[in-house]
Amino acid sequence: MKKLILALFIIGISLSGYAGIKPKDVVGKWKYQVDTGGEYMTGLMKFTEKDGQLVGEVVSDDGYTFPFTKVEIKEENNLYLEAKTDYNHYKIDVKVDGNKFSGTGSSYEGEAPIKGEKVKE
Repeated sequence: MKKLILALFIIGISLSGYAGIKPKDVVGKWKYQVDTGGEYMTGLMKFTEKDGQLVGEVVSDDGYTFPFTKVEIKEENNLYLEAKTDYNHYKIDVKVDGNKFSGTGSSYEGEAPIKGEKVKE
């Protein structure tokens, strides 16, 4: 369960806000790390653009893959993400600064800090 929360938090961080960030700046792969209180969840968030909208998925290092149900670029370079699994509903709000992001993710289990960076391709 903690692994899923971490993955969602990372996804939230990888997306950037609307003020200076455009969907094309978010498209790609982003490494993430969620601190669940001494344990770290890691993986990739993958974003693509489909019909003018950002879509994405989380791929945890433990092999879990689940799609984002909501991806929104907000004001001041903030990215808001949501994802649902069979057991939880994740909400992630991160600020994008160039090729890095940081913020907070929340789920039924509580809140946790998340950070990450874009993978060069």
